Amino acid sequence: MPFKRDSLGVMLDRIYANYVSLFKPLDKTPRQNLLKVFSAVDAGIYHQLLGDLDFFSHQLFPDTATGAYLREHWSIHTPPLHAIAANGNVIISGLPNKPVPVGIVFKSIAGKMYYTENSYKLGTDGTIIACVKAQDTGLKTNLAEGEELQIISAIPAGIDSKAVVASGGILGGTDAETDEEYLIRVLLQLRNPSRYGKKDDFASWAIDASPEVSAAWEFKNFGVFGAVLIQVINGNQMNGVSPVQNISEIKNYINEVAPPILFEVRTPEIINLNPTVALPTTEDSQENRELSINRMKTYMQILAHPGVSVTAGALRTSIIDGVAITDATVKIGGSVTGIMPTTILQYPYIGAVTWD
Repeated sequence: MPFKRDSLGVMLDRIYANYVSLFKPLDKTPRQNLLKVFSAVDAGIYHQLLGDLDFFSHQLFPDTATGAYLREHWSIHTPPLHAIAANGNVIISGLPNKPVPVGIVFKSIAGKMYYTENSYKLGTDGTIIACVKAQDTGLKTNLAEGEELQIISAIPAGIDSKAVVASGGILGGTDAETDEEYLIRVLLQLRNPSRYGKKDDFASWAIDASPEVSAAWEFKNFGVFGAVLIQVINGNQMNGVSPVQNISEIKNYINEVAPPILFEVRTPEIINLNPTVALPTTEDSQENRELSINRMKTYMQILAHPGVSVTAGALRTSIIDGVAITDATVKIGGSVTGIMPTTILQYPYIGAVTWD
């Protein structure tokens, strides 16, 4: 519980009530020894006091501090990453050459609001691609290409009441980092307080730049001029990965904190690794299938990075534990010796698993 000091009046009332309940002054013969009464009340006071001090002592160290106190105490050294609103393009249609004013509000099927920040004019074909931004923040504000939006503000004359999400979708919405994610960055900053462009500093700066960046890697001597390539992704093997949208924001942040070194920020092409797995007949249950998938994803979460090669044999080894699963056959590309290589511009991801 958080540290809290009650007022003197509240403390007086509470202690008096404790004495009255234990001593029972209205009884003709007190049932309690006075020393026991005093001891019980004093013990209650000191117990709460020591509890508050114990809680307070935990907030001094980042690995034991609770969420709000962790951020309040360490934000000077490591600024927290807050949620981001999604943005993207929609196709608005209507009569040719009709004006589309700023501030039109759209609503998705899920109930999320989006609005235009600029005014437009429909083309001669009666359509225009307009940029919209989500009113709220978070992953739930992302929309896929082709989804419909309904205008809920005043509908301008000659403009259709519905719009469609354009190519590329409305993306970039990201939840704020969790307490665990923030703690990892705090500890990394404390253990590596000096950043001047040495190995992995650029990757760390990319993670600090946006909550959309879940992992980052750096590669030297990229391109004609030998730039530092920084690859960033959003998500993880367990819950899904996706490209990072706000590349320009990451570049701007790194430009502010990094030395004047030529670098490039990209988000890799996600390559789906679709293995075929077979378990022994006596062990082929839904539970073991789910266990196998989770083990392969856990292995990939540790192993996967741009430029890595994934082998069928390694995935097989990650599944077998000798107890619940004693044997397995894993194929990549139809072969038990299959290998999926990736370049530094690609990131491997466990996609659909087929069962034999």
